[in-house]
Amino acid sequence: MLAKFLSKENNLFFLIFTLILIVTIIGLPLDLIDPDAALYASISKSIAESNDYINLYSLGHDWLDKPHLPFWLTSISYKIFGVTNFAYKLPAVLIFFFGIYTTYKFTKNNYNTKTGIYAAIILATATHSIISNFDVRAEAYLTAFMISSIYYFDVYLKNKRIKHLIFACLFSAFAIMTKGIFAMIPIIAALGGELFLKRKWKQIINPIWLLATVLIFIFILPELYTLYVQFDMHPEKLVFERNNVSGLKFFFWDSQFGRFFNSGPIKGTGDKTFFLHTILWAFLPFGILFYIATFSKVKRNLKKIITKEEFYSLFGCLSAIFIFSLSKFQLAHYTNIVFPFMAIIVADFIDKLSNNKNVTKKGYAVIFWFQNVIAILIIGFLFYVMQPEFNFVFLAVLAFSIFIFRSIYKSKNSSIQKLFLVSTVLFLNIYTFLFTHFYPTILPYQGGVSAARFVNKNYKGKGSLLNNMNRHFAFEYYLKDNFKRIDTLKIHQEKGRIFYLNNKEIYLFKRQNVNFKIIKEIENFAVSRINNKFLKKDTRKEALEIRYLVEVK
Repeated sequence: MLAKFLSKENNLFFLIFTLILIVTIIGLPLDLIDPDAALYASISKSIAESNDYINLYSLGHDWLDKPHLPFWLTSISYKIFGVTNFAYKLPAVLIFFFGIYTTYKFTKNNYNTKTGIYAAIILATATHSIISNFDVRAEAYLTAFMISSIYYFDVYLKNKRIKHLIFACLFSAFAIMTKGIFAMIPIIAALGGELFLKRKWKQIINPIWLLATVLIFIFILPELYTLYVQFDMHPEKLVFERNNVSGLKFFFWDSQFGRFFNSGPIKGTGDKTFFLHTILWAFLPFGILFYIATFSKVKRNLKKIITKEEFYSLFGCLSAIFIFSLSKFQLAHYTNIVFPFMAIIVADFIDKLSNNKNVTKKGYAVIFWFQNVIAILIIGFLFYVMQPEFNFVFLAVLAFSIFIFRSIYKSKNSSIQKLFLVSTVLFLNIYTFLFTHFYPTILPYQGGVSAARFVNKNYKGKGSLLNNMNRHFAFEYYLKDNFKRIDTLKIHQEKGRIFYLNNKEIYLFKRQNVNFKIIKEIENFAVSRINNKFLKKDTRKEALEIRYLVEVK
């Protein structure tokens, strides 16, 4: 069967997906980025070590923010593979690739096989998809759960088999247990938009949606139970600097609507145009094409709805972008969850464009080549200013890519399809540069990681932090054996313990007349907030702060 598959045009797509897999694997062993990924990893680590799958703890205190599902999955991975970077990232990557598969299946069912393959390639190679499979948070999970839910809802509406409704509700519940109730907004908008535009009134008022609601509620009961046990049963707990905090209320309101209206305990600021310009780079090399494709889809359906088209993707992505833009909480990776819908719109546009002989392709060729040239220049600039150690893995990927470029050139695809595929492979090489040169150069400057590894090697079992809620997530996560949190009033009693301290904390030691010795100064930089001074090798030292490993005498 494999030989038959490779003997046809599909061998090209097989090679591209092989390259996608290789690039993803290269990023798996790299260190986690502090603070977010290190925070989530440390929470999962505490679950795996304590076997407590109900309570979430961070910095030694009750933690109320994200739902449990990603932490459960990661902790299971830790049980199997040990506490490693690979084990932390693996569940998210596997689930994301399942999302790529369901994106393909959905697009194939509603368009054709080639458009389905294009949609899968676009989703897999969009810039922030690749980055989110390296800097894993909740989005890789959520992206897959949401498109899988829509896929099974669509299959159910076509064949009315109850098993597909159950799967759709299960993935909806998974999405809720990953990010919260707001995850249902794009799903409901996608379903509602599809049925409304096609005037399927009987489907809209079908009592089956009541059953779906009940099923989703049943499936999220594990999350509700854990929140009730950890918080609602313990009103005496201090959370968000107050007592009587309900985990259920936070889950249903404060975490989602509270953030949207900026009335909850966690507040933010926002710019209503943030996602409009963020998409241009986060969805590279397809960001500009997404706007053109969306405009084209809306335009051709303005006068009369083309009922052969699907509208899940249009309403799913636009509803989420609209809601996110109104919210005060705006982070680039929020867009990831609607990347499958965006990929479908772009894939359909490329397919239609390649088959339309009346439309000139020069403008689109300019867009692709402009992005390609700019990306290459940026990589060249980074290599020049950062002066990283050369990694020959990059050359191996480049050699494989040259073989793919040759296959693209010899294929029977149209000129615009070839250019689309060339841009995709080119950007996969750019991502390879990031994983073999860019991140390996900057990640060693995460002080918490370096400090933990030094303690593990030279002072095994003696690593400590002050119990003062300072966000040393990476040190906590990477530290092995007998980690302790010490009350600030009991530091004197911890003779022989090794503490990781910032400038404020070491000042506290001095103010309390603690007898200590600095055993190592640690260079530190918050790599999630890179600036020009840090990027340049010649000025990098000026951007660093010093943290300390000290031994209590």
